[in-house]
Amino acid sequence: MTTEQYQKEMAKNIEQNTLGPNDTFRFTCKECGACCRNRTTPIMLTGLDIYRMAKGLSIDPYEVLARFTSGYVGDVSHAPVVILRERLDGSCSLLRKGKCTVHSCKPIACAAYPIGRYVNLATKESGYIRQSGGCKGAVDGRVWTLDEWLDTWGLKELDAPSLSWNLMAGMVAEVMHPIKLEHIGRDVIWALYQHMYGDYDTDREFIPQVERNTEALRQFFKANKMLK
Repeated sequence: MTTEQYQKEMAKNIEQNTLGPNDTFRFTCKECGACCRNRTTPIMLTGLDIYRMAKGLSIDPYEVLARFTSGYVGDVSHAPVVILRERLDGSCSLLRKGKCTVHSCKPIACAAYPIGRYVNLATKESGYIRQSGGCKGAVDGRVWTLDEWLDTWGLKELDAPSLSWNLMAGMVAEVMHPIKLEHIGRDVIWALYQHMYGDYDTDREFIPQVERNTEALRQFFKANKMLK
């Protein structure tokens, strides 16, 4: 599947499955832990996820990155991608005795489950979609409206900071995608990794720091003649 075909498929999926505020879905967590073990797809993290986990654990974002995450360079974006690390038995590195150690500040992808969150970089808007999957809690669980579920996890308050980070990530991908992977040095990837995921002070508001890091990245791209 080409990048263009993938994007069209994603757009179609979003259009067909987007949830409005009063649209409903079923879910009651069975506490089976299946979504925290042996996942077929990894949990991709944002800089906001790292910031919130660091704040909740009272540690530095770089410590969160070192202890709980893995990373790679995206095939399409050619930018650093950070995912939750799994143990050798397939369980999430954040689990302790079967419980999530960051339950109150868990990654947005985990908190929103069983629904998914998307960002439209063209319109600078975000939304939520139904997800297919085999979770037992989604078969005969309680009926929720989207608004009720978002309020339960305080997700509405995270929309603005999450969007700000995703817009920065989109800008990075726009610059990096046309560059061949073999022409991208480790120093470039490290600079992107720092500004996208690590360089945040949990004692300060998130959005102004994203704006600062976005400008720092623009200057970095200009200095390295990577901006057209």
